[in-house]
Amino acid sequence: MQAYILARVSTKEQEDTNSLPSQLRRMQEYSARNDFEIIETFKFAESSTKQDRKQFQQMIKQIEKSKQKIAIITDTVDRMQRDFKESVLLDDLRKRDKIIIHFIRENLILHQNSNSSELMRWDMAVMFAKSYVTQLSDNVKRSFEQKVKNGEWLSKAPYGYRNVRTEDDKSWIEQDSSQALIVLEMYRWYATGSYSMIEIRKKLKKEHNVKMGISLIAKILNNPFYYGEMIIKGKLYPHKYEPIISKDLFEKVEAVIKGFNKKSFKYAGIPFLYRGLIRCAVCGCSVSPERKKGFHYYHCTEFKGKHKTPYVREETISDQVAKAFEAIVLSEDDYKKVSEMLKKAHQDKVGYKSRRVNRLNIELSRYIQRLEKLYEDHLDGVVDDTFYERKASEYRGMRDSIKSKLDAIDKADDAFYLTVDRMLKLTQKAPSLLLRSEMEYSRRLFNFVLQNATLDQSLLRWEYKEPFDILARTAKNANWLARRDSNTFLLAGDEGFEPPIMGPEPTALPLG
Repeated sequence: MQAYILARVSTKEQEDTNSLPSQLRRMQEYSARNDFEIIETFKFAESSTKQDRKQFQQMIKQIEKSKQKIAIITDTVDRMQRDFKESVLLDDLRKRDKIIIHFIRENLILHQNSNSSELMRWDMAVMFAKSYVTQLSDNVKRSFEQKVKNGEWLSKAPYGYRNVRTEDDKSWIEQDSSQALIVLEMYRWYATGSYSMIEIRKKLKKEHNVKMGISLIAKILNNPFYYGEMIIKGKLYPHKYEPIISKDLFEKVEAVIKGFNKKSFKYAGIPFLYRGLIRCAVCGCSVSPERKKGFHYYHCTEFKGKHKTPYVREETISDQVAKAFEAIVLSEDDYKKVSEMLKKAHQDKVGYKSRRVNRLNIELSRYIQRLEKLYEDHLDGVVDDTFYERKASEYRGMRDSIKSKLDAIDKADDAFYLTVDRMLKLTQKAPSLLLRSEMEYSRRLFNFVLQNATLDQSLLRWEYKEPFDILARTAKNANWLARRDSNTFLLAGDEGFEPPIMGPEPTALPLG
């Protein structure tokens, strides 16, 4: 009789070991003893629980087409099936006398005239196999849920990280130093609002010789994993690996992405100085740039309706931006006064930071000691697993919260120095910096000083971010604004001007 051999293992790892060859050897020896003619051998690694078992389905189709009865030789019932729905297919072929099934290790042969006892043995074997798979699935699910609860990532590490094994042979994810730097720079570039994803791709190629598709760039810039949270089945969970960026930086990028998604990208690959920075004063739509006859023009998209918006040359807007920067230039005497004031503020801040850090370190030490004592009590059997997991989770949460507060103090300290340094340098040489800088730098200057910029016909209006609004507010009394002309614009202190609401934190600006 002609026969098929069916040998299956559940994973590729089993296929690489002796499991598959052992099955084949037993079935070949069995076939030789019973004078079977082996016309095809099906050997593969796939879970029997997969919805589409390609090899199994292929075998069934070939049997259906065959004009002769075929013997199926397999090692055990669970090597062929772990589900009753496959029993229906096989039982139909058995009843039609198209197959005889030989389960070697169960010493069970099923054919057209099999009695009820033999069929019951088959059904029982399938039931036990199905029960095993269900139990295995439940264990995997519980293990998965526990690993997610512990903050473990169970897939391939995202770009910027790599999968490694620890000294005790456990899986771990660590930063890939070169890729992590690229991720950090991508977030910093995009957060400025000065780059589209197309421009970031070009910049990566130019500065790092890295080719990256737009889809990967978008995936990276939208992935919370980089600040400390992972997406599992649409939900966010904290993970325990070292973050590459801060959550604050991620949120800034998120805000820029939402803003860019509202803009037309017909000219997304072309660098425009004020792209995405100005809105229409009449309708609130974006002011869109385009190039005509070698010049850059800006006009309202008129998405909400036509209102005869003019095309305004970029140079016309730049002249008005220059006046805004001239209005915050400090005299030498005022510069000294501000410096003295900031020194005093710095002294007060150092004292506060020291007291705050000391209190947090004492509290952190207390929770670390509690965790260590709890772990010892758990090893000694003083506390059970449930109590240990609940209290350990609570203590780890408090420990991580305190560490975040300490980290926030350090970041605030850095932000203080950077902001003070940038502000003072800007007040001394803001107009010259604006004129001499490259486009990228000028855009960042604009974002650093100004907010809520709108274009009313050809007239630019804006508000200053803190603390530049204070400088502009006192401009008249201090005679800082020397060049106001008929092309007027609203400043804090002008009639009809309302003090601006505090805008977003100034964009990082490495002046020097």
